[in-house]
Amino acid sequence: MNRDNKGVEKNKAKYSKTKFYLVFAALVALLAGISHLMGLSPLKEKALPSPSQDRGNEYSMREDTCEQRISMVSLEDTEKGADSLSDVFYSPKVWSYPECFNDSNATQLIAAERNGIQPADNRERVEELVAAGQLTNISISPYYIVEDLTHSMPYLVPKAQLLLNTIGINFVDSLQSKGFELHLPVVTSVLRTSHDIQRLQQGNINSVTNSCHCYGTTVDITYNRFMPLTGQTPTRYDDNLKKVLAEVLFDLKAQELCYVKYERLQACFHLTVR
Repeated sequence: MNRDNKGVEKNKAKYSKTKFYLVFAALVALLAGISHLMGLSPLKEKALPSPSQDRGNEYSMREDTCEQRISMVSLEDTEKGADSLSDVFYSPKVWSYPECFNDSNATQLIAAERNGIQPADNRERVEELVAAGQLTNISISPYYIVEDLTHSMPYLVPKAQLLLNTIGINFVDSLQSKGFELHLPVVTSVLRTSHDIQRLQQGNINSVTNSCHCYGTTVDITYNRFMPLTGQTPTRYDDNLKKVLAEVLFDLKAQELCYVKYERLQACFHLTVR
C-alpha cells in the first residue's frame, strides 16, 4: 500500500460515522448540562398564528408575563388608573381591572351600532320593537339578577341576551370549581331611550347622549353586589366574587365575544356584545 492510500485509510478512520455520532452526542449532552445550570428551558415549537388568532395570542403573552408584572403593579397600575390596590390583584388572567378592561365607549359604540336596534325616543317605541321580536325581555332569568331599573328598561337584542346568559352560567360554574358559595351576577342598567338619557343627565354629568345602552347591546354588571342562590340579601364588597366575575369576563373578551370597560365611579363592568 502506497503512502497516499495509507493517508486515505487514516482519514476514514479519523472521521468514521461512529466517531461522528459519539462526538455529536457529547456536544448535545454538554449543551444540555450548561442549559440546566443556567436555568434555561428548551424552546418550544410554536405554530405561526393566523390573523384571527392575533388578539388571542396577545392575551396569552399577557398571561405569561403576569407574575413578573405583579412585583411592580402597585406603582405601574396606579399611574394607569388604579387608585388603590383594590383595583389590582394576582390572577392567572387579570392583573389590573382598569388595564384589562379598558375598551372605550367609542369602541363599544361601533359594536352597538352594528349589532343593535335604532335608538328609541320613548318607551312606547321600545314596546313596539319587543312585539316585533327585535328585543327580548331579560327581567327574569336563572342565570343573573336584574335590579329594579329606574333609568333603563330590561330589554336586549337576542345576541346580547345570549352573552348575558353565558356570563351567568360561567360565573356560577367558576365559583363552584373554586369552592366558593354560589352567587348570581347583578345587572344594574340595560336599554335606555332618548328620554331616559335626558333624565339621567340631570343627575349624572358623565352620562353621554349617544350611549351604547340605546342600542340594546349593552349592560352594566355591578362588582359590588352579588345575589346568593340560597338567600334574598345580596353579598356586598366581596373581593373573591369580584375577581371571579372579572376572570369570566376576561375569557369572553379574549374570545372576542364582548367589549368591557371597568367603571370605578359607577362600580360596574360596562360591556357590549361584539
